[in-house]
Amino acid sequence: MPYRATLSRDFPGAVTYERYLARVSRAVMPLGFDREHSFAAVSVCRDELAQPLLQAIMRRWDQPFNLGGLGAIPSLGRTGWRAALSHVPDDTRGHLIVFGLPHIGIDPEGHIGESLRRHQHRVTPTCGAMVALLDSLGRPAEPLPPGLEDHEAERLRTVIAEHADRLPEDLLELTRLAAKAVETEMWSELNALEAYRHMDIVVMCGIQIHLPDEVDHILSTAAASQGADGERHPLDI
Repeated sequence: MPYRATLSRDFPGAVTYERYLARVSRAVMPLGFDREHSFAAVSVCRDELAQPLLQAIMRRWDQPFNLGGLGAIPSLGRTGWRAALSHVPDDTRGHLIVFGLPHIGIDPEGHIGESLRRHQHRVTPTCGAMVALLDSLGRPAEPLPPGLEDHEAERLRTVIAEHADRLPEDLLELTRLAAKAVETEMWSELNALEAYRHMDIVVMCGIQIHLPDEVDHILSTAAASQGADGERHPLDI
């Protein structure tokens, strides 16, 4: 199967999302992140292909707070982050587990950045927002018709630009960069709000990979915890 070869070549170490979440659970349970006392917040793209992961997270940590927008860049702003933090259980010291996962597709022929969607006969870009961003890099953003706003696409473009030393050459490189940008944005907001003073925090980042007719996979790119001392400690996933 060509797409399996692409998965092995370009995403070494990727595992099914259920196996990934099982690994996450094993890593965080000793830190007190059980279902009863933990609160999950998730940043994935708005694409329908990204949504099954939310259901899997819900089965382990109950209903998650939605952080994300296009490209999985957190788009809720400072007010939204404050709202998310206010929902963390407080009957003990809080436990917040945050996931940030931009996504990418592999089509039946093994091409990266395309997916064959339900009841469609032609592949379409995945992630469409990231493909559009890649096509636009290196030139000014196109003006929009009056009355039409594109805030999430503009934020995606801005955040990626802030984290890029140079223009990425392809979608895979851009998606890896997005995963790093998501991680940095999350820790920046959490630290700015000094969330660690009131709760233990775990941030898990990676790339969600869609395969044709198979279960999605996750490539972990970052995993760390933060306790009352404010220090970050890497976790082995």
